[in-house]
Amino acid sequence: MEDSNAQNQPRYIISVAAVMASCHPQTLRHYERVGLVTPQRTKGNVRLYTYEDIEQAQRIQRLMDDLGVNLAGVEIILHMRQQILSLQEQLSQLQARLEPSDPGV
Repeated sequence: MEDSNAQNQPRYIISVAAVMASCHPQTLRHYERVGLVTPQRTKGNVRLYTYEDIEQAQRIQRLMDDLGVNLAGVEIILHMRQQILSLQEQLSQLQARLEPSDPGV
């Protein structure tokens, strides 16, 4: 697994991202059209995907292929997943603020 900074760097063109995600480039374009994946664009309007974008595409594929979820369901599931991750981060931050800074206390 790559570190967080590397995961957020847009570096993969659509053909490479499609191979990494085990799908067709047109599938990635479709996911972008419906708002499930958001690649960044170069000045020349070339799509560049991050490692996280590729992982997201793989998640979508698993939900659809393995569980039979349609795109509307995938969108709901991914939105709920993002909310859970956000709430977990908030909880961690609150716990860190509440814990005593001195272990001897």
